[in-house]
Amino acid sequence: MLRLPKFSKLRKSGAKFIILRRWKMMVQNVVLPRLIVEVFEHPYFGGKRGIVWQPVRYTGNIGFQRNISSIRVFKGPNFSRNADLKALFYEHIDFQGKRLALGAGFYPNIHDIAYDFGDRITSINFGPALDAPGPDWGTIPLIVEVYRDVDFKGLKGTVLRDIDHTGKLGIHDQISSVRVIKGPDCPPTGARVIFFEHVNFEGARLPIEILPRDVIKEIPNLHALPQSFGDMISSIKIEGWSSSSEFNKTVFEDEFYLDRMKPEWRWIDPKGGGSWAPRQGYLEIRSDRGQDLWHGADGRSGNMDAPRLLMQVEGDFAAETRMRVDPQLQEHGGLLVWKGPEAFLRLEKTSGAHAFKGDVRFEKHVNRVLTLVGRASGLRQLTEIYLRVERRGNQFSAFASTNGTNWVSCGQTYVGIGDPLLVGLHALCPGNIPPTLTRFDYFRLQKRQSEAAIYKPVYLVRPEDEEKALQAERAAALKQIV
Repeated sequence: MLRLPKFSKLRKSGAKFIILRRWKMMVQNVVLPRLIVEVFEHPYFGGKRGIVWQPVRYTGNIGFQRNISSIRVFKGPNFSRNADLKALFYEHIDFQGKRLALGAGFYPNIHDIAYDFGDRITSINFGPALDAPGPDWGTIPLIVEVYRDVDFKGLKGTVLRDIDHTGKLGIHDQISSVRVIKGPDCPPTGARVIFFEHVNFEGARLPIEILPRDVIKEIPNLHALPQSFGDMISSIKIEGWSSSSEFNKTVFEDEFYLDRMKPEWRWIDPKGGGSWAPRQGYLEIRSDRGQDLWHGADGRSGNMDAPRLLMQVEGDFAAETRMRVDPQLQEHGGLLVWKGPEAFLRLEKTSGAHAFKGDVRFEKHVNRVLTLVGRASGLRQLTEIYLRVERRGNQFSAFASTNGTNWVSCGQTYVGIGDPLLVGLHALCPGNIPPTLTRFDYFRLQKRQSEAAIYKPVYLVRPEDEEKALQAERAAALKQIV
């Protein structure tokens, strides 16, 4: 607090005037903060704390280097002069890269799916901002309305994404009329919705095509169709073919022709089922019966024994591979996004002996619970298939293709996991099906053009090398003690 000098102690009136003028100048130069920000090292306002009320071009200068996990934003004494002011948190120094705009409030965990900015903040600024944090829904190729009664009456449900069980809408096996509307992101070639008789996109199917010239299609009475479909729809799938062009800069590619593994890779093979020969131009993984990647229906009876080849990546990306399809459908594997045993995603081509009979499926495994996100059928009688997973924050989208150009959606989901992640290839032999043989022609990692320049590969150490290094450290420490 500024205090006026005690002028009674001054003998000359001129000195009193000079001090008074200087005091007024000091008051005029005081900057009253409009927002005051507290940043914390750990979620829920734990760990090291820092206070910010002026721009910080590099958070390392205040003791934080990509380790801010929770934030409190307070209105300062001067806030009313700019009511739309936000605290702006940037991914890179000098207020560059992606940003998170937060108004006054408490944010206990910015790793949360709504923000997805934990351990990423490198600079902080203040300014007006209209953008708000939160996940984007993504594209909407079709809008599907389903009704319990004929003529679009009774209980109504709206479907914008694949739904594996209409019981989640409260109208399982009770749908009597449907309306399909062209969505704002309908591909130029059109899209379609497929209604299935059974859950998990199985059984008899009723497809409805939306062509480029169509705007809306209605079926007021499903019971009146030659193939009566009233009161029997149990799952719904939306398919919209599109070209993926957002991630168009390849930052890593492996066609498996070298005589050794690239340093970015980590090979994890608990049961020794995987192998490939040097310079053969493809990766071939063999999996024995029972090698899987899930925790079982009860969350305890499964295993993490499947062989996989993973690399570390941060930020948004697209991962892509091409698989050979055997005439006997022996392959069972695909792309894997791995945070750990408690959070991972699998996009895979199933084997012919599996219950999915060679279809492509997209699964989410979080907290030992398996969720079927989506399924792509009709991709069995091929010689090759392309799989692709795209990440945008905590949103993960999966696609399959017959040519690597036009992609059909296999589903979209959200998983609240932060960086870094491991992404790569895996092969399975779940249950009691015969051993599988899965062949990958290449693996490709792509970024946006604007982000490719700052991509830095991470060279991973194999688990056996880590163990050797640990043993060497123990031996050295023991030698010093002796």
